[in-house]
Amino acid sequence: MRMFAITLFFSLVISGCTTSPTVSKLGPGSDAAALNATRGRSDAQLSSVQAEQYSRQRRQVGEEMQLEQMKKDQFFRNAGGVIGILQGVRSIAPY
Repeated sequence: MRMFAITLFFSLVISGCTTSPTVSKLGPGSDAAALNATRGRSDAQLSSVQAEQYSRQRRQVGEEMQLEQMKKDQFFRNAGGVIGILQGVRSIAPY
């Protein structure tokens, strides 16, 4: 019984390390193949309105990322200032 449990345990560990068959079917470039299959079809073409919307969304994402970076930078500048003040107070009154 103990040997069966050990064998079962190791078989579960080994099977957990393998990939699923659906993932192994996807290879590098499979999404490129799907894009190439639809290229040139009339329903795959973007209208000028859709292209403008896509461009606008890309700009907005870029602006949002820039704003988030600015927020992070400001936070770290503020945190650095607070740490500097605390170190100054500590050097004046060590206890």
